[in-house]
Amino acid sequence: MSQTKQDGGSGLRRRCLLAAGAGLGGLSAALWPLAAGAAAPMPGPLRQAAAMTARAARGVLTRLVRAGERLVAMGERGLVVLSDDGGRQWRQARVPVSVTLTSASFVDAQQGWMVGHGGVVLHTIDGGEHWALQTDGVALAQAALAQAGALPGSAADRERRLQQARRLVEEGADKPLLSVCFADARRGMVVGAYGLAATTADGGRSWTVCGHRLPNPEALHLYAVAHHGKTWVIGGEQGLLMRSLDDGTGFEPLGAPLKRSFFAATATREGGFVLAGLLGSACHLAPGSSTVAPATLPAPLTLLSCTELRDGRVVLLAQGGRLLVSRDGGARFTEQSSPRRELLTSLAEAADGGLVATGLGGVARLS
Repeated sequence: MSQTKQDGGSGLRRRCLLAAGAGLGGLSAALWPLAAGAAAPMPGPLRQAAAMTARAARGVLTRLVRAGERLVAMGERGLVVLSDDGGRQWRQARVPVSVTLTSASFVDAQQGWMVGHGGVVLHTIDGGEHWALQTDGVALAQAALAQAGALPGSAADRERRLQQARRLVEEGADKPLLSVCFADARRGMVVGAYGLAATTADGGRSWTVCGHRLPNPEALHLYAVAHHGKTWVIGGEQGLLMRSLDDGTGFEPLGAPLKRSFFAATATREGGFVLAGLLGSACHLAPGSSTVAPATLPAPLTLLSCTELRDGRVVLLAQGGRLLVSRDGGARFTEQSSPRRELLTSLAEAADGGLVATGLGGVARLS
């Protein structure tokens, strides 16, 4: 099990329940929660549908994405809410689990995937109105055990992989998935706690655990995955950064400017990547470059969300609801006045160009 050294503690507590700015001198749990060493979730949340409530849009919400013109927000206890009018009105979707949901990826207006605690992967074919469970942490652990002994390597390598896989099975469905990214309706990747990672080539009908193919010998937490074309980038704790140039077949390590966790990653339309995270940990990778350059920020803020707008600007959501904007692909950021200074967790652009955010008090339109 990895120990979060430079991130201020060994336990990452409740991914998305707290934003930076409170506790531990402002570090707080922008470390998107895991609770290292916490008890595994009971089978109930994996089998119990999210409760329908009139206050769903005011619940604790962790992430916001676009599905065509629609906005899809997710959060605690399986909450998923949808808006078709730019974030002014919301309705709750039906979800078959009641675990905390952390990330989603849509390939078009109808088809998307969502991940969360318990290793769950959900799939929708109607723009998020209804979701079906594709896999969970128990199935992923069993898949890891099945393949551990058959992978190439020395006898010592095989034994080490078998021990790690047996531990996953023994611990059950307690590993949160923290990010999901699909390139198209078939190819996707999920990453999460303790180096857990898996890929699919059939739209999620089957998953191949692939942590052994990543340059992550300490099994550090993986927080963010993004892609452009055949290039994939993964960011994790303690400045862990890696890239694949062959559509995810193999990954190479990249040197990050700071050894601080990356919580968010986005690909730009030009083929570059921007990553952001703890205490001013922000960098950009220019299209076709192997050099990771630090981004210039107005202050060493903890950054929770990263998105590219349709006009090409890159926006970072920082602690306290502060907005940082770049007009040069993520090289330099300046602060933009925000109408709301509160504990926000994620940011997205609505179809009408307005900015909408999730937070501890639900969803809100910023502009």
